[in-house]
Amino acid sequence: MALANMLAKAGSPAESIRTDATVTLRPVDGSPTITKIALVTVGKVPGIDEAAFLEHANAAKAGCPVSRALAAVPEITLEASLAG
Repeated sequence: MALANMLAKAGSPAESIRTDATVTLRPVDGSPTITKIALVTVGKVPGIDEAAFLEHANAAKAGCPVSRALAAVPEITLEASLAG
């Protein structure tokens, strides 16, 4: 939602955005702990290039309330691209 909002405010509303998250859960000090979240985002956004999309995606990741809530996760990666 943060990415869609950013794109719309920048004058490039998305037709669609899909994000898949792969969460890695490992024992840390004997307790199950989220150690990594890998995000893969694909957007269909007319009038925007891949570099601009990636810039908006990274900004959304940094400012997203969910990302901030998960700040204790040691590694959150993002792979963002435009749909073919």
